[in-house]
Amino acid sequence: MSTAEKPTVELKELNKFVGSWHTAGKIPATTSTPEVKIHGTDTYEWLPGEYFLLHQADVMMGEDRSETFEVIGYDPWLGKYTMQHYDNKGHSGYMTATCEKDVWMFLGDTLRFTGSFKKMDSEFSGIWEQLTDENTWVHFMDIALTRAQ
Repeated sequence: MSTAEKPTVELKELNKFVGSWHTAGKIPATTSTPEVKIHGTDTYEWLPGEYFLLHQADVMMGEDRSETFEVIGYDPWLGKYTMQHYDNKGHSGYMTATCEKDVWMFLGDTLRFTGSFKKMDSEFSGIWEQLTDENTWVHFMDIALTRAQ
């Protein structure tokens, strides 16, 4: 992709993420498991050239620490954002994202997120859903990122 082909409108949308965030949320209790609190930090920064965004997450989900690196870009042929992630437990995965009317949707094989920026872009929050064995989406967790000052 040459500089003339740079999808500036789509890449500019990612600017809202750039910076450091305090992360908080919960996985609701079920009949067999207690509620799990989530807290930590997320940071987003442009890689050289500003075609890709590096997302680093360091969160505690209950007593379980999750450290993740993710590279986010925009694929003009797909018309979607691409998100490739790697974590401290040896897992990796791929998701796509869209933003329509200020609502972001991330979609992976078994997870999806729907959320938006709020409070003059100082909060990014929404819900994650998980695909069941019965092929239905169920609520998985609530999450909110609040911009660090």
